[in-house]
Amino acid sequence: MSIELHIERLVIDEAALGGERPAAVRLALERELAARLGAPGAVDALRSLGAMDALPPSTLPPAGHPRDRLGMRIAAAVQHGLGSAPALHGAGKER
Repeated sequence: MSIELHIERLVIDEAALGGERPAAVRLALERELAARLGAPGAVDALRSLGAMDALPPSTLPPAGHPRDRLGMRIAAAVQHGLGSAPALHGAGKER
C-alpha cells in the first residue's frame, strides 16, 4: 500500500513556534509523519479511509516535555485526524 499525503496549507501562529524555525518544524513534521504512518498497524488503520480532501481543524496535543518539538505534535494531530490512534507517540522523536 502506498500513502501519498499532501499538506497544501498549514497555518501556525508565530507564538506557537516557541522560537523554532519554520523550516525545522516542516522537517520534523515530515520525519514524524513518515515514522508514524510507516509503523506496523498504521496501514490497517488507514486502509478503509480512502482518499480525503481535508482534515478537520485539530487542537495540538500538549507538550509532554518542554523540549517536545512542534513538528512532532502536529504529526500526532494529523495522525489523530486520519483516524489512526496516536499509539506511536514519540516515534522518531528527536530532542
